[in-house]
Parts: sequence; structure tokens; C-alpha cells
Amino acid sequence: MPETNKLAAAGLVVLFAGALAVAGFALGPPGADDGTDEPADWRTEGATVETFDSEAQFRDYLSSSQARGGAAFVGGGVTTGGADVAREDVAETDDAASADGAAGGASGESASASGGADRHADTNVQVEGIDEPDVLKTDGRSVFYAGQQYSRYVDTRVLDAEEPADPELVAGVPETGQLLLANDTLVVLQDDELHGFDVSDRENPEREWTKPIDGRLETARLKGGELYLVVAEHTDREDPCPIRPVGGGDDTAGGNADSAAATVECSDVNYSPEATGADTTYSVVRLDPADGEVEDAASFVGSAGHTVTYVSANAVYLTYPDSASRAEMQLEFLLGPGSDVLDEQAVADLEQLQEYDLSERARRAEIEAILSEWRARLDEDERGDAREELESAFESYSEDNLREFQSTGIVRVDTTGSLGVSATGKVPGRPLDQFSLSEHEGHLRIATTVAAPAAESENDLYVLDDELDVTGEVQGMGVDQRIYSVRYVGDEAYLVTYRQIDPFYTVDLSEPENPEIMGELKLPGFSTYLHPLSEDRVLGIGQEDGDVKAVTFDISDRSNPQVEDEAILDARWSAISESHHAFLLDERHGVFFLPTDRGGYVYDYEDGLARETVVETDGPAVRATYIDDYLYVFGQQELVVVDETTWEEERRVDL
Repeated sequence: MPETNKLAAAGLVVLFAGALAVAGFALGPPGADDGTDEPADWRTEGATVETFDSEAQFRDYLSSSQARGGAAFVGGGVTTGGADVAREDVAETDDAASADGAAGGASGESASASGGADRHADTNVQVEGIDEPDVLKTDGRSVFYAGQQYSRYVDTRVLDAEEPADPELVAGVPETGQLLLANDTLVVLQDDELHGFDVSDRENPEREWTKPIDGRLETARLKGGELYLVVAEHTDREDPCPIRPVGGGDDTAGGNADSAAATVECSDVNYSPEATGADTTYSVVRLDPADGEVEDAASFVGSAGHTVTYVSANAVYLTYPDSASRAEMQLEFLLGPGSDVLDEQAVADLEQLQEYDLSERARRAEIEAILSEWRARLDEDERGDAREELESAFESYSEDNLREFQSTGIVRVDTTGSLGVSATGKVPGRPLDQFSLSEHEGHLRIATTVAAPAAESENDLYVLDDELDVTGEVQGMGVDQRIYSVRYVGDEAYLVTYRQIDPFYTVDLSEPENPEIMGELKLPGFSTYLHPLSEDRVLGIGQEDGDVKAVTFDISDRSNPQVEDEAILDARWSAISESHHAFLLDERHGVFFLPTDRGGYVYDYEDGLARETVVETDGPAVRATYIDDYLYVFGQQELVVVDETTWEEERRVDL
């Protein structure tokens, strides 16, 4: 057994060091030890969504759910004042006739409004047409930049780009954070507050509204001219509802308090009867970005932790850790394979304990007491032998029940019409990020890493139907590795797993009931970002031996993917490893941009990989965009303008 697994196996019973693995027991629901290699209990077909009848029922649900146990996790939120949010992936379309995220869509090229440039780049997003918050936004006439992470300034810089070769710094917006641009309204998102600014006159931005967030802003989207927020709030067991995710902020323009704050009544809060460890209320809120008016909200109860948000054309999908009672898992092991090591008295005591109606904490205390008494009945030599036998039994138990230790709950909130929770589901493992998920032709696909103490991790891909029931799966990819990147393109998926080498998988998803691996390629290093360049080429951005690496995969033969070309950069870090928004592709010029700690690298990708130029910046390069044929490369406090027809520097703008 690896040393790390021995350490993990030491925690269940402190009184009997090394016996079991409390760290593992904290990870997920129990499975059945029926002698088979693959228990099926993790499936939750027919999972229901209900609403509470009253506040009292809500409180009872929280008490019973938390009493059953469930691991606590620390969640993240929108990053403010810096350059990156949680890493996501690349654009996909919801049109079944086109490849999800085909080259060009992810570059986000747009035609500017009258009077502006002929073309400009949009933010690199997951779903084409659904904008995501980032520190850089442009409409081809104005540029807004909030990526000055280490600057003394606390505002967002505004540039006039009417003359693309000669942009000018003209104003500052007195807030900074993640940005969304909705026509003439610039929305600045912070962890606990939202601000709307009228930027129709770029030289004189005016604050229109401010809204406080009650809880933590997880993420946001701009879709169909409407702003969608995902807010997480720790649930107060004594006063859990009503829910007010967006509070009554100041209507700065009118000077009046906003009377339309979102309120979700107790009887409108959704929950899943199968969920455990409930401690967090998640809300999806729809606002009008022009005035900040809350239009609708829907809330459901889940658990805190690594939350992934995926937004399609018709729905918002949220995931959360869905973990069950640690005590139940301990009992399952001890009364299953562990019972062969215990004496009859300990087994009888544990069986009797199963009949008691105790809280999670009390039940775990009783388990420790029973095992302490059993240990006291052994002599010193017997204790050593028992420890080794329990470690061996737990290792086998972990391998046989691998997909029972971690699970992820999934909630779908429909956005066509009134917001509402329409389905819940559950799959084994944990997704990496929001682009582990993709909706296509009525099915949701989700890739996860499944892990357990004393067992090798594996990586799975599940296909779920409209009710979020699993219809098919591919299991066991990248044994003893974890997922580093996922990319869906139509009926196919590309995955990278990694530990010491980088397996690149091609997966056929054309039959939702029978997805299958088509091909696999092993190569040094790993890719944390995948981007389709064409139907038969995929770009990977990652690292090898600590240096930034770009690689193009030839997937013309899906069963036999090959490395077409690769480049190792003279850089140790790229912002793309932290946010897909940092990636820029310019189809017109056949190049992509990589911001690194050594400046901005520009590579031609049309025939292999050829470096066009390296743009020197003041410190790490943060972001880039293009307007007409001019590349704008942003550092911390400086903008560098490059002519894409010659790759010569045009000018620098002090920010």
C-alpha cells in the first residue's frame, strides 16, 4: 500500500492507529459489499425534486440531513481585483448541426456597431452567445480593463478605441472586479456586490445601480440581454428562509431604495429528498442589467464545496458535493469485510448500534468506543496483526466500492420562461470544472474523477437524459490519474488525464446509451486546456517539465490520435492554466495568443506551430484582444498595440 494511503487509513479510529481511513470515509456515500466489483447503488434513477411546505419543514430537513452527515468543503467564488476566475473551457454551440466550440466560435469575433471597427474579439466563452465575466471587455469602440491585480489603482480603466491603431486612456470606472458589457451598461461583479454603470459616454461613466449580494457570488452569465447570477449562501438552521440572494441595494440614479429585491419564500425552495449534508442554499437570479431590477429567482438546498456551474441555451446546471454519513460508511465496512478481523462481541455491539436512532456525532463516538473496547481485549502481538488485516481488508473494500466514496449532485434550473428547478441527478466522482459538463441533443454529459483511500483513482464520463438519469457511461480511464481538461465537440469528447504522462482520449458519444473510447494517445506533460482548431485538429495548452507547452493533436483518425506538432515556451506560467478567458484565437490571421510570465506569445497554427512574435509586457501578460487588425496585449499597467499584418509594435499606453 502506498505510504499516503497508509496515512489515510490511520484516521477512522484514532484509538487504533492505522486501522481504517476516516479521510476516505469523509468522501461519500456507502456502497454494498455484495462480493461484486461494481456496486450499482450510486445510480439515482427517478430522483425527485420537491419544495418545502413550511419553514418548520425546512428546518427539520436541515437538521436531519446534517445529522446523517456529509463532508464539509470550502467553496470558491468570483475572483475580484485580479485577472482570473476559476478555469473553464472553450465555446460550444447548442446547434446540433455545428460542432460544439468549433474553431472561430471560441474566438468570439464580432462585427462592431456603426462607427466602430470592422471586427473585434469577444471573450473566449463556453457556449457561443452566452457571455461570461472577465477582466477585459470590448465592443470594438471602447475597451474596459480591470486586470491590474498589483496596481495601486482601484478602478476599471476605460479606453477609446475608435482609432484601433491609436487607443487612448480616457476614463476610469470607480469599481473593479469581473466585467460584463450589456449594450451601454458595464456590470462590475464582486464577491458580495454588483454595480451597473452607464458607459454610453465612455469619457464620463455614470453609476446607475448597486446591489449587495447576500452570500457569495459563484458566477454570472449574460444571455439574451439578461443577467444571470448564481449565489451561494450558508443556510441558517434557525432562520433558513425566505431567501433573498440579491438584497435591496441603493438605486444611485434615483436615490431610492430598490423595492424589488429577489425573495424566494420557504414554500418555493427546492430540495432533493435523497441529498445529505445540506448546509448551503443556491439561488439562480435573473436581472435586467440596464437598471439592476430583479426579474426572477429560484433556490435549492445543497452542500457547500466545489461547485461547478454550466449554462446552456435553456438551463443552468449546478453541481455540488453530495456526501453521506461517515458513521454509516464506517459501520458498513466494519460489519462487512472488516467483521472478519473483529471478535464476536465487537460485531454484536456494532449490529446493535445500527438499531439506535443517534446523531452522526453520537454514532461515530459509539463506534470509536466499541473499537476501543475490542482493542483492549487484544494483546500487543494481536493488535499488530489486526492492524495489517484491517488495512488489507480496507484496501480491497476501497477497490470494490470505488464509486461509492465520492458523488456529485446535479441540479438543472430551466431558464426558458420562469426560473425553476426541473430535475436533479447524481453521478460518482467529482467534475474538474464547468466544462466537464456539456448539454447536447437532450442529454447532459459529465466527466468526473473518482477516488477513494487505499485505491487507485479512475476517470469516468456519464451521459444523462432529460430527467438527469444516467443512460450510459465510460469508466476506468486514466487509472491512478485525474482529469486535467475536457472538451466536447458535437458527438465527441476529448479528455486529458495526468499523473506522470498525459493520456489524450477520444470518446464517441453518438449513442447516449453506449458511449465508448475510440482512441488514446500518451505523451509527456499535460494539457489543462483543449481548443478545437478544425474538425481534425485539437490544440492543447499545458506544461512539460515546468515549462508552458502547446501541442496540436491530429484526430483525423479518431481511433489513433497523433501529435502533429508541439512547442515548449521559454515561460513557466500561463494565465490559461487558470482561466480559459486568457486564450485568444484570431482566425483571420491564423494565430492564437498565450499570455505568460515572460510576455505574450503569438503562434501561427495553420501549418503546425510557428512562433510569430513575443510581445514584451510590464510583468506577466494578462489578456489580449483584437480590434480590426490590431492586437491589444495587456500587462498589469500597460497596453501594447501590435499590427497583425506585420507583427510590429505600434504603440504603448500607460494604464
